[in-house]
Formats: sequence, structure tokens, C-alpha cells
Amino acid sequence: MFSRPNLYGNLTKICGNMRTTALVNPSSVTAAAASSPTPCSNASVRQYHEVVGDIVCPSQVRGIDHIRDPRLNKGLAFTLEERQILGIHGLQPARFKTMEEQLELCKIAVNRYMEPLNKYLYLADLADRNEHLYFRFLYDNIEDLMPIVYTPTVGLACQRFGLIYRRPRGLPEPDVRAICVTDGERILGLGDLGANGMGIPVGKLALYTALAGIKPHQCLPVLIDVGTNSYELLEDPLYIGLRQKRVVGKEYDDFIDEFMEAVVKRYGQNTLIQFEDFGNQNAFRFLDKFRNTYCTFNDDIQGTAAVAVAGLYASKRITNRNFADSTFVFAGAGEAAIGIASLCVKAMVDEGVDEKTALSKIWMVDVDGLLTTTRKKGAISAHQTKFAKDVEPLDKLEDIVTKYKPNVLIGASAAAGIFTPKILQTMAANNERPIVFALSNPTSKAECTAEQAYQNTDGRVVFSSGSPFPPVTINNKTFTPGQGNNAYIFPGVALGVIATGTHHIPEDMFLISAKELANFVEQSDLDRGSLYPPLKSIHEVSMRIASAITSYAYKEGLASTYPEPECKREWLKEQLYNFNYESSMPVTWAWPRMPYFKTRKDSPLLSSMK
Repeated sequence: MFSRPNLYGNLTKICGNMRTTALVNPSSVTAAAASSPTPCSNASVRQYHEVVGDIVCPSQVRGIDHIRDPRLNKGLAFTLEERQILGIHGLQPARFKTMEEQLELCKIAVNRYMEPLNKYLYLADLADRNEHLYFRFLYDNIEDLMPIVYTPTVGLACQRFGLIYRRPRGLPEPDVRAICVTDGERILGLGDLGANGMGIPVGKLALYTALAGIKPHQCLPVLIDVGTNSYELLEDPLYIGLRQKRVVGKEYDDFIDEFMEAVVKRYGQNTLIQFEDFGNQNAFRFLDKFRNTYCTFNDDIQGTAAVAVAGLYASKRITNRNFADSTFVFAGAGEAAIGIASLCVKAMVDEGVDEKTALSKIWMVDVDGLLTTTRKKGAISAHQTKFAKDVEPLDKLEDIVTKYKPNVLIGASAAAGIFTPKILQTMAANNERPIVFALSNPTSKAECTAEQAYQNTDGRVVFSSGSPFPPVTINNKTFTPGQGNNAYIFPGVALGVIATGTHHIPEDMFLISAKELANFVEQSDLDRGSLYPPLKSIHEVSMRIASAITSYAYKEGLASTYPEPECKREWLKEQLYNFNYESSMPVTWAWPRMPYFKTRKDSPLLSSMK
């Protein structure tokens, strides 16, 4: 975590000296893994060295450190030969286990916990003990574990972060390729959680590895702690962040600028920086400010947009209606809604419609009502202006849906239950197959449940949500609604960008990703009520998106990794994380047999000395 105040001149030093794990005095800089080690004698304390980088030299680590270091530890999967050579024979039980046996034990252990938060804590503990086993367990059981590692459980984990915090993650590392950063101001639909928002970058980057195979040591979660405006947290004795109101204005902007510069100085211009859960105003400002000078994107704006538009592309096979033939109403006018609406406009332009016509198809509603140029209450931001209509203001969503008869109703408001039965029934009355997306998360913030959507539309709704919902049976048919999870998009985008060394991420990459995801949806998925493929296929989805991003990067001259590979997919596979255990033995090789030469009895040197 990077904290404020008094940061100037320190952040570059921090990012240039990430070699130890310590906590610096908050009066100067608070940063996980950011200080120099305290001098001490070997007699007084044992120095512990944690391995870094992609290749571990056998001489770096000795003895019990192979068990203590989560990257090297294999638990009971160390072979007898490895235990003897590494000097850990006798430090573990006599039993030898395969990775498959360990995975089975992990599954039993997780299933014994009834509460999702307890499962989250077990997985966090596993990651701290055995990194390979943790990621292999996620990889093999992503359908069951993604709701634990990320939404909706990660929201509860953030709310309890002061209680469950154990150790910092991500530092020290010399070869960081991807950073996920937040300032904790708008965590999911939960609001300002301050330093407790650290659970979001940790969870996002775990999915980078589990879903796209990006190596974990190349991923760095960062929380920028500038305080919190939540009085509840400021008064909470368990809160671990700075107990101050948020720093704003020029001081805050200078801090972010210094952070971005330090990342580039330490790790390079093509380091991917994913902005996550910043406040609405800052999210748009930073995206506009940095998108052309850094390798960065905002998942709340662009990732959410891509997965939602992918669902709309897939829905065309049900409704037989193009984007340009649809009318959209958005409940919410924040990051997610503006991002989705903007990408919808881009999709319509891609269909051959001019931008002005595309904008006329979109109606946006915020807490003060319809976005109009004449409304008297509720300011309109610069990013909302292009969606404001020159019409009579309306305050109620129900009246707006009744008057403008949308084909598509998208919720990104974090206002639970705002899609009332009356609104859903109106959508069903105006459309043979109404499209309703309730995208707010966690589940407690959803605009409606899947059951409410299907019941109030007589089972005709084309539904998607931001959080998982159980299957719904209506009219003797069972629907399994798909979750429009950003995890379908951002891991593949990240893999393609990192592999190609792309310096900047244009908006076209997210439209490409949306199309790739939609093309992966099969008819059987649509028949069961899902606009997205099953989670078990998300690894293949990520690879297809990464391949498409790679092709686009080279075609448009955005890549910096040359020569261009002929087979993009195979080239990407060669760079992925190995989810299986690797040998802990030193690498040996046979010495080549030397050719035979018949030698003289006396060497020339000895002859010259006589």
C-alpha cells in the first residue's frame, strides 16, 4: 500500500528499491515492501530471503526456506531425492503425495466450510503456503472458486479486511508486467472502503494467473491510501488505513502522477496499469489523462463495457435485432453505464450508423432522473453531456421506460430493486424478447434478481447479471442465467497486451474482445438462458481474446515485441505460467565425450626447457 501524506520524492525511491518486505512509518511513506532492512547481526536474527523473478538459482535458497517460501514449497509433494538434496528430509512427515492428492484434500477442506468468507480465508492461507497448488486449485475449479476469490465474496472480504489482513503481497519483484491499482474510493457497489479495498487488486490479479496464465510474480497489486471519507471506517478500531479524510485536488493528482512515473521508471513504459474502483470523476479523468501516454485501462469503464456488449452481440441471435435497431435505457450514469453506452455507440458505428444517430438511441437515467439538457436538478458531467437529450425532464425510471419503450434495459446503478415488477412487466409488454441486464454487484446491489426478471416477463426475458444467481424454473423450463463477469475480458486483454509489449490500449481492443467472447457462445448456452459461455471454458475464452489482441497489436503497429510470431496462439502458450510442480533439483547435464588424440611423450614446453 502507498500512503499519503509527505510522499514527494519518495515514491520513485520506493519503486526503485523493492527488495525487502517491511512497513515504513506512515509519517513519511507507508508502503508494503518498501524500505531497507534494519541492520542486525546474523547471531541476533536469522535473515530470510524470499526468491524473486522467473528463474530460481539453487544457491539462492537452502534448507527449510524451500518449505517457507510459497513459490518453492510443494508440501508433501517433495520427492525423497528432493528432500535429501535440499536438506529438508526429516522436516516433514514421512508421507509422499502427488499434486492430485493434494488437490483432492484442498477440495475436501474448502467444502467443509459453510460460509463463503471462511472459504476465502482458506484460499488466502493456501496462497501464502503453496503458490503452485493455489493457482492449480483455482484453475481446475474455477466455476466453484471464482465467486469466492472475486465477486461476490471479495466484497465481504474487503468490508472485513482489517480483521482478516495477514501479510503483504507482490513485493519484492524485479520483473513486474502488470499492476492493478485502486484508491479504494468506490469498491464494487459498497462505496468508500479506503485501505480495505486492497482485496480488489489482490483478487483481480489472482484471476490474471488463474484465467490467462500470466505469471504471478509479474503481477503487483497496489492500493493508494489517501484516506477515506467513511466515518464508520475512521471510527473502526480494526481499520488499517490512514485515519484522515481523503486528500483531493492538486495534491492528490500530483501523487497519482508521481506513482505513474515511478512505475515506468522502475518497470518500463509497457507495464500494464489497470485502474480499478476509483471514484467516478477520477476514473474518467485518469482514463482520459493517461490512456495515450501509458499502457493503461479502466476495468470498471472498459472491461464492464466489453462484457456487456458481448452479451448484446450474443442476444442478436435471439432477437434478430441489430444494435442500431434497438433503443437503450440505462439505469445509472456512472463509470460502468457510460462505458457500456460508449461502446454500444462504437458497435453501432461499426454497423454503419453515424455517431449522432447512435447517440439518439441511448437514454440515460441517474439518481436525479433522465439526463437532459434542460433539467434543473442534478449536474451533468463532461462524459454524460453527449448522452443528454433535449427533451422534457422525467424523474422516475418507470415513466421513462413507459414513454420511450426501450428494447434493452441495462442497470449499473448499485440501487437494489430499482427494476420493479411494473418496469419489468412494461418491458415484456413492449417487446417479444425484452433484454434486461442487472449488472450491479455484489448480489445485494442488483437491480433485480433473475427470478424477478423471469417471473415478471413470463419467462421471455433475455437476462444477464453482474453477480451469480441460481437457476430459475418457470413454465416448466429451467433457465440458468449467465453472469456478465469482467473476468471474461480483462485476463485475455492483459495477456495479449503484456505479451506484445503494447504501449497504449485503444478502445478498439475492447470491441474486438466483445466480439470474440460473443462468438464463443454456443446455441446450447442460449437455450439454457445464458448469453455467456460456461465458466469452465473461460481459459479458452481468454486465450482467444489474447490471440485476437495480439493480431490487432501487430497489425496496427502497437506492439514492441519483435519479430512478430507466425502462430500467435502457440507463441502465447509458450509464455504461460506452469500450473504443475517443477523439479526442485539442480539442473544437471551430461558432459560431452571428448575426442581422442594421441599425445607425444614430451610436451613442446618441456622440450624447450631442456
